[in-house]
Amino acid sequence: MEYRLSKNKTEIVKTLADNLTAGCSLTVWQKQSDGSRSFLQEMTFETLYADEGVFTLHENQKNFNSLDPKKEVYFLLAGHNCTFKTKMAIDQKEFLTLQIPRSVRLQELRVHERKYFQLEDKKLAEVIFVIKNSDNKISLTCPVLNFSESGVCIVVSKETISNIDFTADVLLKMSNNFQKAVILNARIFIKKNLNNDELYALGIKL
Repeated sequence: MEYRLSKNKTEIVKTLADNLTAGCSLTVWQKQSDGSRSFLQEMTFETLYADEGVFTLHENQKNFNSLDPKKEVYFLLAGHNCTFKTKMAIDQKEFLTLQIPRSVRLQELRVHERKYFQLEDKKLAEVIFVIKNSDNKISLTCPVLNFSESGVCIVVSKETISNIDFTADVLLKMSNNFQKAVILNARIFIKKNLNNDELYALGIKL
C-alpha cells in the first residue's frame, strides 16, 4: 500500500472527521529507545474538537499504565488508509486528549504519482486565466504545491479567486509549452493573518 504525506490542516481535519466516528477503534503504539514498538491495546475514539486542535480517546487502566506521556504516540486507522503521530495534550481520568497531528500519511489513491513542494522551494508555473464576465485574460506566475502527469495544484491570491472564471479553460505552462487545462477545485491554503494575506490552493487538471 502506497502513502503520501499531507501537511494541509484542512485535509488532516477532514480525514480525521471522516474516519474517526464515536466508538471506533485505533491501533496505538509508541517507540522505545531501541527502536522497537510498544503496542497498546486498541483505544476507542471519543470526540474531535477541530477548533481547539485536539481529539480525545477513551482509555482503560491498562493503556493508562503503559503510556509514556513524554513520548510521541503513533496511530493507525482501522482501514489502514491513514497513519500519523502526535503528542499528548491533557491526561484526564478515563480520557486522553491529544493534539491534532500536523501531518498525516494517507493512502495514495491517485492514478499518477504526484510530486510535492513547499512554498520556499519556489517551483513556479505560468497560468493564463479568463476574467469573470469578460473575454479578457490575465497571466500570472504561481507557486506550485504539487504536480503529476494529470494535473497540478498552484497557489493564488484571494483577489485572483474572486476575478477568474472557473468554468473557462486555462492555459498552463510548467516547462516549455502552454497546455490547455480546467479548474477542478479551490480551497483555503493560508488564512489571512498579521503576516499573510489569504491564499488559495487551486487544483487544475490537464
